[in-house]
Amino acid sequence: MKYIKSYIFLTLMVVSLVGCKVDDLKDDVNDLKDRVTLMEEQVKLLNDNVEVLSYVLDPQQKTINRVKPSDDNTQFTITLSDGSTMTLTVGKPGKVVQPTISVDENGYWVVNGLSTGVKAVGENGKDGDGYPEFRVENGKWQVRFGDGGWSDVPGGDLGTGESLGDQFFESASLSDDGTVFTIVGTDGQVYTFPVVASLVCEIKGNDAVVTFDYDSVQEFDVKISGGEPLAPIYPAGWRAELTKKEAADTDGYNYTLTVYAMLSSRAATADNASEIVVRVNQGTLWAVDKLQVAMANPAP
Repeated sequence: MKYIKSYIFLTLMVVSLVGCKVDDLKDDVNDLKDRVTLMEEQVKLLNDNVEVLSYVLDPQQKTINRVKPSDDNTQFTITLSDGSTMTLTVGKPGKVVQPTISVDENGYWVVNGLSTGVKAVGENGKDGDGYPEFRVENGKWQVRFGDGGWSDVPGGDLGTGESLGDQFFESASLSDDGTVFTIVGTDGQVYTFPVVASLVCEIKGNDAVVTFDYDSVQEFDVKISGGEPLAPIYPAGWRAELTKKEAADTDGYNYTLTVYAMLSSRAATADNASEIVVRVNQGTLWAVDKLQVAMANPAP
């Protein structure tokens, strides 16, 4: 009987220890889930704010139509004159380490102190080359531009602990009358932008590249208000016309953009892709939207 009691006691100890190990494992798994969730939120916050910074540095003739702050004024939804939206979040110190992002005196993006060779600011009427997109892979930050490949950020370890910063913008505010939006960077730099609800230039359905057959024609609805439209800009071999409708449709689209594709492959360029630009002017302010176009059968 004594041996049986000892065996039962030993068995209970083993079960208890196993239970503790299982509980510890569950805690570790939950901590890992929390960490993953945190990083997903952090990656989205960083990419959203980099998009806003890209606009701050190079508006590309798109005005701000509307700014909607959250109840606590820590998040701002920005709507541009082409209908696109951005989200600015005023972060707080803590959580995780994120890459430092800036632009050097030559207008190139700098990530963690190293120039990327990618233009952030356009020159002589040309847009910049886009903005960086970030993700986390194998415990490190990675970056890419456009559809390029991902590469590790130098010194891009995530780090641990709660004292590491994740703040991107110092503050943001909308004037009482809603006509001026002010952004303050963590370096103290202040940026102000007019908010003009009436100035709109939006091509419907321009989120993806539109392909054309040679000698084909396609029409697109355009919403224009608050200014005078200029003739569309189009690449060599193409043609585009902007005409006002007799009446706007139910969604407010009041113009038609007619795009005429190339007549033959001899006019096609090597990369086969280009853009049609629609512009609206109001004094010193501009609203611009672009339609990405390409030939379905590129030139050899």
